[in-house]
Parts: sequence; structure tokens; C-alpha cells
Amino acid sequence: MILITGAAGYIGTKLVDFLSKRGMPIRAIDNFRVQTVSEINGVPIEKMDLTVEEDVKKMVRDVRTIIHLGAISDVAQCETQARDAVLINLLSLKYLIREAVDAGVEKIIFPSSFAVYDPRSTTITEQSPANPRNFYGQLKKWAEELLLAEQERGSLETVIFRQANVYGRSRVPKQTVVESFCKALLANQKIQVRGTGRQTRNFIHVDDVVWAYHQALSPSVRGIYNLGGEETLSIWDLAQLVNQVGRECLGRSVPVVRRQKGAFKEERTHFAAVDTGKIKTLFRGRKLKSLKEGIREYFLDPA
Repeated sequence: MILITGAAGYIGTKLVDFLSKRGMPIRAIDNFRVQTVSEINGVPIEKMDLTVEEDVKKMVRDVRTIIHLGAISDVAQCETQARDAVLINLLSLKYLIREAVDAGVEKIIFPSSFAVYDPRSTTITEQSPANPRNFYGQLKKWAEELLLAEQERGSLETVIFRQANVYGRSRVPKQTVVESFCKALLANQKIQVRGTGRQTRNFIHVDDVVWAYHQALSPSVRGIYNLGGEETLSIWDLAQLVNQVGRECLGRSVPVVRRQKGAFKEERTHFAAVDTGKIKTLFRGRKLKSLKEGIREYFLDPA
């Protein structure tokens, strides 16, 4: 049995659909804090709360592998709702690890983030120093430490995916920067870039993320992986790429403007490249979707 927490979320709904179509036994749970989804492809989504210890005991029963997606994933929300972020992103993981070990669970697969890295790093590898500069990244770093300590004790295998910026269509929408820019062009509105736009991001399509989680179910997969794509570019350059694809697909583009007021204060990132060598071992025979392909999907099949 595979337990998927956060099953009603952006990645969770996509993952439940993908694994269920392959006949894998799934227990899907969510607290429905963001959105209520009753079932996916015949798999019921049960309402359970990771911060309630009795719920955690129930959800791990007869489970072999946990894919733990349940969390507050918004950087700004982790700053403004720090108490909830600690409870949901960290303390609940402590409960989950304890109950998983007692129940004989073999593996936890966990989504960390590029936010654990020092934003001044220029090339990101799995060995790059972890030095988070926001509370969201710090919580991810502490969560990694809990999981790796348990793996060191030999009681629980762990796969940690340090995820880049995930984008692409899912059953549950998420206001990613890619989707935001594409929606602006579809509405024939200005693309608004926060700050200077010089901050860099790496991008990976949600379909590729789901594939990686599927591969991580293999007993031979363990440890830390940078789950990123092959394209790293500035937010300003992303806006230009959206316009380029817009011209190709729709015959139009829109102005790109910088918005300084009200922008969430965020330290500039400097990295220009991500070493994808390790993650590519999980993609043998599968090509990562390009950012241009992913943007084209928004324009050719708008929701």
C-alpha cells in the first residue's frame, strides 16, 4: 500500500491519477485546507489531519511506502503564518516518522526544495551547501535532517527530492509564475514582473515530477536528488519566452512591466545552472519536457 498525503493538492491529484491508472494500491489523504477533492480515478480522498496523532496512526496502517506531499508550500505564507507552518511542515513529519517506524513502513519519499540552498550559489548540485534564507527553506532543511537521521538509524529508507519550480497543468491549479504569465497573455493583459526580474529559477514540468515519484518507489532509489529541469533562466527572460511562444501559438504578445511596489521581499538568486546528472538516472528512456513545450500547453488548450 502507498500512502499519499496532500493528495488533493497540485502534485498530489496528478500523482494519485498516475499511480492508480497503473493499478497500484493507494491510500490518499488530505485535510482539505486548500481544496476539497472527494475522489480521483475511483480512489477516494479521505479527510485526515497530519497534525492529529490518532489520524497519523490510522493512515500508516498496512502501508509500505509514504509519499509525503502534505505541507504549506507557499513561501510568503510560511513567513506570515509561522506557527501553522511549523506544525504542518515539521511537527507533523515527526509524528509521521514515529508512527511509520512503529507500523513497519519501509520508505518515505519527501519533497524538499531548492529553497534549502544558499541563493548566492552559482551552480546547484546535491553537494551544494544548504543555507536557506527564508523560513520555508529552513523548515525544509530541518525536515530533511529528521528523515536522514532516521535513515542513518536503519529504520526507514528515505528519498528526498529537492524540487525546482514546478509548473504545468493539474486537476488543482496552482498560481505558479509560469501559469501567471501565461494567463496574463491569454487575457491580453500586461505581464507583471516582481522587482527587477533578474532572480533566476529552474523549471520542471509537473508530469516529470510525477514520473520521478513513480520511479522513487523502487527499493534501489534512496538519498537526495535535485528534481529540476534542464532550463534555468531569469524571471525577466521567462516573460520574454512566454511572449515568444504567445506569438508562435496565438499571433500576439503583451507588454512586460516591472512591479516594485508591494513585491514580496526576496533575496536575489544567482545560480545559472543545475546539475541534473543524478536525477536523469530516473528518466532513462524519457525526455524531460522543455519549458517551451509546457508553455505551449497553456496556450493551445486553455482551461
